[in-house]
Amino acid sequence: MANYIRVFEEKHSYFITVVTYKRRAILIENIDLLRKSFQLSMKRYGYVIDAIVILPDHFHMIITPQRSNEYPKIISHIKRSFVYGLGEEFKSECKMQVSSSQHKRQLSGIWQKRFYEHTIRNEKDLYLHRDYILNNPVKHEYVDDAKVWKYSSFYER
Repeated sequence: MANYIRVFEEKHSYFITVVTYKRRAILIENIDLLRKSFQLSMKRYGYVIDAIVILPDHFHMIITPQRSNEYPKIISHIKRSFVYGLGEEFKSECKMQVSSSQHKRQLSGIWQKRFYEHTIRNEKDLYLHRDYILNNPVKHEYVDDAKVWKYSSFYER
């Protein structure tokens, strides 16, 4: 496998996708914990969430960090905070689903190891990724109207 090199551009925003291990649908049922994980990471690293959608097994967001080289740390912090907040019984159940080699690498069985990132290059790119986030609940057939998905920054009450 080739080494992946992340791009760090100061004063840029990043589109990020994070997925649960084996696409396990655990995020909505633990939404308060996930929100707390975001709050803790924002307090520690200082970044703005420009757009976000949370689905049962993954989330997409556009963030603008104060320091671009910290976005991998931001994602790591969110993931770790979420795992730490889960009950021990649930974490044990998830660990049983990982192989012995994954266990040696300290994978939790909660999140996929890697995350997807894309550097937002310009205003058109920003709008394309915001539209993708907005329409993701429709794409996955959770709702017919994206604005009624309450786990999105586009939610209209």
